[in-house]
Amino acid sequence: MKLVFRMDELDVDQLKSHVQSLKQQLQLSREKTSASLPDLTKWIEEKINEDPFLNADMLKDNPWVESSKCVLL
Repeated sequence: MKLVFRMDELDVDQLKSHVQSLKQQLQLSREKTSASLPDLTKWIEEKINEDPFLNADMLKDNPWVESSKCVLL
């Protein structure tokens, strides 16, 4: 998300805060998506059996799951 500010719309404290935020963002380590996607895909596939939204047997044990479908009037 790119933010565009006009200098006359911001006070000194807001500008300092913005500069500090940009400095923190520069320090973040980044990784190419092409390098991280295989690991993410593997992790997702390993966790499928533990996901109650994908594993119907786990939904049966959840007391918070609604027993009936939502009906629109």
